[in-house]
Amino acid sequence: MVNARHEINSQTITCQLIEKEFTHKGGEFTETKELYLRCSTQDYFIKVCESNITAEQLKPYLNKTIKVDMEIKKGLLDHCETIPEYAQSRSGTYVVLKKIIK
Repeated sequence: MVNARHEINSQTITCQLIEKEFTHKGGEFTETKELYLRCSTQDYFIKVCESNITAEQLKPYLNKTIKVDMEIKKGLLDHCETIPEYAQSRSGTYVVLKKIIK
């Protein structure tokens, strides 16, 4: 089982806020869009349900550069609860946003 709350790194960083189409495990695209931070090394999924910042607060920064305090973690991408039934959820590296630096 994946540990959904394993912290890797905390930092302040400037990246581009983008949206990507949600893709099912089978590789099929959906109409749902998800928020990501595009940083120099990779795109990080933003796990909004664990963040101190809502998706609505992020929308004005879409496709723009944004400076944030964040934590990089590994775990379940789709659920905030650590429930065994969610073991089939997508898992991987994601970010939790603490605050927007203005």
